[in-house]
Amino acid sequence: DLSGGVHYLTTKSGILYELKNGESRIALDLTNDSKFVDHDEMGLLSVVSNNRFVYISYTIDVPNDGKNQYHLVVDEYTKTFDKVRTIIRIGPVNGEEIVHLAGTLVFDNFGKLYLSVGDGGPQGDPENHAQDLNSLRGKVLRLDVSKENPAPQIVAYGLRNPWKISIDSKNRMFIGDCGWRTVESVYLIDDLDVKTPYNLGWPVFEG
Repeated sequence: DLSGGVHYLTTKSGILYELKNGESRIALDLTNDSKFVDHDEMGLLSVVSNNRFVYISYTIDVPNDGKNQYHLVVDEYTKTFDKVRTIIRIGPVNGEEIVHLAGTLVFDNFGKLYLSVGDGGPQGDPENHAQDLNSLRGKVLRLDVSKENPAPQIVAYGLRNPWKISIDSKNRMFIGDCGWRTVESVYLIDDLDVKTPYNLGWPVFEG
């Protein structure tokens, strides 16, 4: 996150750096959390800040009956990195496959937080999570963090592994989505204020 006077840098292995006045320090170390995992596509995935708080997305494993259960988590911290709350936790994803978790965070020009979420795998999304509006997987979600318990709103669905999203000065969203066997995709959403979420097609088609 390069906005404002203080910058933040994540490492997949779980270290969050704060960069200020040409100097850096470790602001948060998730490796001390026994639930934190960073193999395959998992780890400390994204950081973004606003005027009051810092938000991070990362992955944890909460095993059940001896089976790995991976979750995508978004937490809110003060600027001094005291944890305030968990904004959202999405899962579980069974650990038998390399999972698609995505996990990019970004704010729009009106202070709403967005999170990209992969379909979770396995290959081909056989359970059709990306097209299921009752599932949060394979989506881009909007969260109003000014509310005490923000409910996720689906902005776009039909995504496989939207590893990168960004919003420009015109409040347009760009989505980078990893394809399966055919094509990679970059989508442009030029109007985020819609009542009906965009269907970007996966797993019916790629691109």
